[in-house]
Amino acid sequence: MHKIQFLLKFTFLLLTLVPAVAAEKFECTSPFSPSSPATLEQVTGLLPNANAMVDVGLLNTAISTLRRDGLSKVLIIDHFIGAYCTMIAGEAGLTDSEKTSLVQRFSGQATRLVYSLESGLDIIINVPLTPAVVDAVNIIAKRQGLSGPAWIEMTMDNALQQQRTARRQ
Repeated sequence: MHKIQFLLKFTFLLLTLVPAVAAEKFECTSPFSPSSPATLEQVTGLLPNANAMVDVGLLNTAISTLRRDGLSKVLIIDHFIGAYCTMIAGEAGLTDSEKTSLVQRFSGQATRLVYSLESGLDIIINVPLTPAVVDAVNIIAKRQGLSGPAWIEMTMDNALQQQRTARRQ
């Protein structure tokens, strides 16, 4: 539970820090400095284009390679975001707000992947929910003394147990 809260807070922090968009032009900035240009080139070699950057299998392989090379989680995320942002910045068909949205979405995905692979047990599934559904989840969860994510996890576990019981009968 604490790991999920930390991950959500860390993701929010990253999303508020990268990328910065000036009033006139999209710019790639990062609160961190890449450890070396060679490592950024290595990330670009492992994930050569924007399509590769959204391929979870390729990202997982790249994360494993960079970890073996001794790169910290924060630097892996920083390098992924730096490489992806540079790729997106070159996309002429996108508006500045579209570029920002893509980089922010990728930042969250990269952060979740890097930290979820830490234990090898956590898998995070992204499911878009309408604001009305999120509000309802939060109200029900609060009544039961749970956070929204904890209530969702509990509800899914209960549904799976019911499915298993129904199959046995």
